[in-house]
Amino acid sequence: MAQIRNRSSAGKVYGWLRFLWPSKQRGMCRVAFGVVLLLAALLRFWGLGERPLHHDEAQHAYFSWIFMHNILGSWPFCFLAQGSNGACYRYDPLLHGPFQFHVIALVYRLCSLVGIPIEGANNVTARIPAALLGTALVGLPYFLRDRLGTWGGWLASFLLAISPGMVYFSRFTREDIYMAFFTLLLIVAIARYIRARDRRWLIWAAVALTLSYATKEATFFTIALLGSFAGAVIVWELGSGRVIRKKGAWLPETLAFPALFLYLLVFGSVALCFFGWLKGLARSLSNVEHVAQADAVLAVVKDWTTVLLLLGFIGLCAFMLFKRSQGDSQQARVTRFDPIKQPLLRMLTTLPWRHWTVAVLTAWIVFAVLFTVLFTNLRTGIGDGVWQGLYYWLKQQEVARGGQPWYYYLLLIPLYEQIGVVFGLVGLIYCLCRPTRFRLFLAYWFVGSVCIYSWAGEKMPWLMIHMVLPLLLLAALAIAPLVRALVGLLHQRKKPCGRHISAFGGLVLACMALIVTLQNMFQVNYVHAEDAPHEMMIYVQTTTDVNAVMKQIEALDREYYHGKHEISIAVTRDATWPFAWYLRNYSNVAFQNSDVHMCVLPRENADVMIAGGHCIGGVLAKGKGTYQALRYSMRRQWDQGYMPPRCVPQQGKTCEEQPYIGVGPLLWLSYGDNPPPGAQFDPMRAACTIWYWWWDRRAIGSTNGSFDMVILLRNDLVQPERREAR
Repeated sequence: MAQIRNRSSAGKVYGWLRFLWPSKQRGMCRVAFGVVLLLAALLRFWGLGERPLHHDEAQHAYFSWIFMHNILGSWPFCFLAQGSNGACYRYDPLLHGPFQFHVIALVYRLCSLVGIPIEGANNVTARIPAALLGTALVGLPYFLRDRLGTWGGWLASFLLAISPGMVYFSRFTREDIYMAFFTLLLIVAIARYIRARDRRWLIWAAVALTLSYATKEATFFTIALLGSFAGAVIVWELGSGRVIRKKGAWLPETLAFPALFLYLLVFGSVALCFFGWLKGLARSLSNVEHVAQADAVLAVVKDWTTVLLLLGFIGLCAFMLFKRSQGDSQQARVTRFDPIKQPLLRMLTTLPWRHWTVAVLTAWIVFAVLFTVLFTNLRTGIGDGVWQGLYYWLKQQEVARGGQPWYYYLLLIPLYEQIGVVFGLVGLIYCLCRPTRFRLFLAYWFVGSVCIYSWAGEKMPWLMIHMVLPLLLLAALAIAPLVRALVGLLHQRKKPCGRHISAFGGLVLACMALIVTLQNMFQVNYVHAEDAPHEMMIYVQTTTDVNAVMKQIEALDREYYHGKHEISIAVTRDATWPFAWYLRNYSNVAFQNSDVHMCVLPRENADVMIAGGHCIGGVLAKGKGTYQALRYSMRRQWDQGYMPPRCVPQQGKTCEEQPYIGVGPLLWLSYGDNPPPGAQFDPMRAACTIWYWWWDRRAIGSTNGSFDMVILLRNDLVQPERREAR
């Protein structure tokens, strides 16, 4: 036993020496990855605060600011309240998981400690966590070099660094880039643990899965994809251990293929039934008659879940103490599974108890800390964390936020991710033709993600990165052999053959696709960053008019209230976001929080009134004669002419409700949202439309999509003669 420990210690020392003093080749590899990381950081942090906060960004930034005050600033009070005080943050799936509020609030606090004004909270600091994890995501393929190859890993990092979607949503205060990081970290950790059997990687996998779930409920999709693929591998390995052919060529050698076929048949049937059941359950939960009963059942389930998880935690701790008291030597277990043909089964059956127990306990602690909000909601936090997110997600399936068609991502992703789409599809074929388990997983991950996210009710542009992530890894696998072939030719200095010429042609195509991708990345992030009518990925975005409104309010506050942020402001419901964030430091602001009376001003005779949307008319009439009105655009939106045309009921065919009506994607690409009567899809016109959009950002459809607002300034504040009298 002492010899084993000495060997382990010596191995750790050797590992640290290799890390601190790498070989020349390893050092050059690290430099190459480091350069890509620097590029990624530059692209993500450059001008990070210039774009106004989106509606959702404003919510996340604002409630993180509240979190900083009420949890980090008044933790003892919130701890004693234990979720009974509404001022203390509690997990609410409406805004997704608690991770982002913890981390953004922490950034605010750290920034305030180093002297950044306004308590360290501003547009830049709200986006720092997204930019940091978006940059860290680029470095993760370094740990997949044994699966992707050195060139494949580096290319994956490079493609992630310059991807238009990855860059944009790394500069965006939403949880999807966090989830993408934790998903890839989970896959890296699992792959490394299977290869090295190092307990640290299993712990990282458990923590990554927990943090992903604490970030967004869509982690259920990740679990479904990983679990179903692992099930297929286990079935294959079980079948490969059963030989059925000794003579005769018409039978397979083992039961692997028949077992896998049966698994896919059964699993596919069960999955179809399950998704159909989920749709029915979602409809039932959206029925107001069933909500009260569902809430009551959920409350009981959450209470029992909390009890069971606490008992499980105690039981696991007792199990660990018992095993330690028995002096378990952790000797390798004897297993009948072949390490070459059945590595997953062998790993699962020989998994040391110290590995899985520590991983589970670590994940449990992380889960409890986040969902109980630093132990300030012990009573309901754990149960909410397990069930409330799923419950909310099911109810949202009928809401179908965005109302996008099933082909939404098939239209959006190719418009931006050219090198990813072209070579990702090549990589998909490559993985199927030259399969390894990891390559097959990448293919399954990509195809499964496209299917699941296209099936889900909510389809929004930020969800595209969960499909782009495996797509770019596939693209790296496709490009890597081309690079290796040409690099080998340069080293050998031989006359090029057909393979080298093909590789050169492939790299030329890759460079052409890369140029278009870089153009799209530059346009969407640095030129049209708040110009939603010209960027499908932006979809809807707060305009810079919000900055103009805030400058007027700040000027009046300086003139009449000495810059103390005491000017009185009334805001209707439609204008709450993003102004709740921008007016957070003004002490005399009243927001209309009622959905029923959303256009009723919460305060009469305020110095400034702000109204949005359909509230504008009523507020203008109310302020006529006593206020000066200025009209602005609060948000602008991308044209949605690609929506399906109006459904016409026919015999035997019913039409579902259509929230948006368009002309269909093909006519929209050919003629925009107003095609001439009798027009048909024109491939040449569509190609020209896309070409001009790529290079000139010539809008495909209408650019009139706008959600307006008005700001009303009281006359005695803005008219010179009344200002003097005042």
